[in-house]
Amino acid sequence: MKKILLPSAFALLGIVTVNAQATNSTITLQEIKKLELSGNYEQALSSLTPFYSHGNLQKQLEARFVAAQIYRKQGNHQQAIDALNSLPEQFQLDTDNQYRLYKELGINYRRMGKLDDAESYYKLALKTAKEMNNNDFIGQSYSNLGTLYDTKNEMAMAMQFQLKARDALKDSQLHGVVANNFYNLGDMAMRFNDLEQAEFFFTKALIADKKSGELSNIAGTALRLAQVTFKRKNYLQVVEKTTEAIELLEQIPANVGLARAHKLISQAYLKLEKGAKAEEHAKLSMHYAAQTDNQIQRFYAHVIMARAYLYQHKPEQALPHYEWLTRFMAEEDENSHISQVYYNLKAKYDFQQGNHQEAYEALSKANTFFAQNIEKANSEQALTHKRTIDTVMQQQRLDDSEHHRKLTESQLRNAQLMQRMWLFVALTCLLLGILITYILFSKNRTARLKANLYQQNLKQKDQMLADISHELRTPLSVLKLHIEALEYNLLDDDTLAYSKINEKISQLNHLISDVYQLSQADNQAMVVNNQPYCTRTLADSYCYDIKRMVQSNDLHFSADISVPTHASVLIDKPKLDRVIDNLAKNACLYTDKPGQVKLKIRQNSEGLIIQLEDSSPGVSDNEKPRLFERLYRVESSRSRATGGSGLGLSLCKSLVESMSGDIELRDSRLGGLSIRVTLFAASTISATKTPQSASHV
Repeated sequence: MKKILLPSAFALLGIVTVNAQATNSTITLQEIKKLELSGNYEQALSSLTPFYSHGNLQKQLEARFVAAQIYRKQGNHQQAIDALNSLPEQFQLDTDNQYRLYKELGINYRRMGKLDDAESYYKLALKTAKEMNNNDFIGQSYSNLGTLYDTKNEMAMAMQFQLKARDALKDSQLHGVVANNFYNLGDMAMRFNDLEQAEFFFTKALIADKKSGELSNIAGTALRLAQVTFKRKNYLQVVEKTTEAIELLEQIPANVGLARAHKLISQAYLKLEKGAKAEEHAKLSMHYAAQTDNQIQRFYAHVIMARAYLYQHKPEQALPHYEWLTRFMAEEDENSHISQVYYNLKAKYDFQQGNHQEAYEALSKANTFFAQNIEKANSEQALTHKRTIDTVMQQQRLDDSEHHRKLTESQLRNAQLMQRMWLFVALTCLLLGILITYILFSKNRTARLKANLYQQNLKQKDQMLADISHELRTPLSVLKLHIEALEYNLLDDDTLAYSKINEKISQLNHLISDVYQLSQADNQAMVVNNQPYCTRTLADSYCYDIKRMVQSNDLHFSADISVPTHASVLIDKPKLDRVIDNLAKNACLYTDKPGQVKLKIRQNSEGLIIQLEDSSPGVSDNEKPRLFERLYRVESSRSRATGGSGLGLSLCKSLVESMSGDIELRDSRLGGLSIRVTLFAASTISATKTPQSASHV
């Protein structure tokens, strides 16, 4: 009781506040909606008038929607429909407002009994809600369709849509819509005479209605819950729950609801054998029914009033009500349910008046109408069950069709997947075949290249052995001749013979040493032992040695040395000595007399650079790349009968590269050949920057 009175007090306080604001002509649309929720329909309608010509089109549209809702709640459904149908012509409706329009039109057409029109607008509302992907609107549309099919007595479809609505509204904050869904489920449970389930749903609906704050809905649901309690024969609870509903209904102009509520309490008191209380509430039911134009409600008000008097054995006071009911029955078309109620009352009245024969006849007629009602109810129930079965069968066929469609789609997807899988396997096999073919081809090509290389190496080795054998044969032959000459005393000067023998032995040593060094280079067994040396001292040493060698061959020598004063280098000096010695000997051997040889030494950030140049003759561009080949000798004027083995430059190249250096051939400005040696990694320069010293010899 207190739980309902407290919200009611707040609602009344809100109404007073809104009324005070309305008198100041500053009422807003939000405040008008509060008036509507509280049931002050006339005041809300009059407050909407200024908004019909408002400068803001959105407020104009909202005001007309509110007016249409009020017309509907007042029962003026055609007026509401006319107001709603004019909106698309006056305003550009967005998707949200289109949904509201379709929903309101559907509700009004349903309440007018135009169920086909209502169904078309409800389905348009559902379609729009799905386009918006709004679960609240989708749930509301399902609930409205469920109510419609309930009206059509198609219970299976009605229950299906109400359950869909329940799923869509599971987490909804639109409490009014949630309450409507529970209310409809309760009504359906009442139709199935499942009173326990009906009470559960109406209780849920009442909780949601209280959250929404709309008094008319709260009162209506509370009254419906009291009717369920009456059917369950808990008459004391009926009085309590109906009293709570009346307290809410009295806050709004709800004469029909109040008439029904007081009639229900009067019936409960009759069951509780409290005739005076029943008479009191029957009079209140008559009072509120008289203020409505609902003849059916007036009929039941007169019935309950007459019953209250007859229960107290006051037939003279029941007479006016009995006479009104008799006139009503004469004017109205025959209705089996109303006729049953009337003849039951007439039998009681005639019995108390002592007209037993008339009472008997009236009771017989009441029983006849009761039998008709039972037969009609059974027929309707059978028809309802048939429609339910038909709907279930139709739904089952639809489910089977949907299952078959999904199965077909699944099979099609599987077939496509298998095709793709086989295509993938085929492509994979093709790629593997290409890869294996390529690998085999690469291996075959590599094997051929290795075989060719091996053959070339064998040829080179054979050629090298032949050349070395040839090189060894000449000095050995000379040695043999001189030894034989000494053996047989054929020479006059033994000293000259020994000198020649020593010269050939030295030549053989050089040749063997060159072959050994090249063999180490080929097998990557050459060991480099770098040591720090003063660059200036090293340059002076090379300059001195080369100068003596050049001058001993009747050639002119010059030098150009430019190194930092305190610079040093990291080099393998014996190997570098061998390189410089070979280059100097080549320059002396292959330079025409009188010619010149020039030595140039530089040290900078690039490294240590040693360059040796000679005068003519030069070497052609075609022969330069071959000078570093082993046992290759130029057969032009640069060759000498006393020429070397052809291993010198090849050995120099191997030694320089082992010291991380580079050796290159160029044309000399002197007319001959220029050989430049660059040692990159071997060069280091002192951190102290001193002026470079240059010497020119």
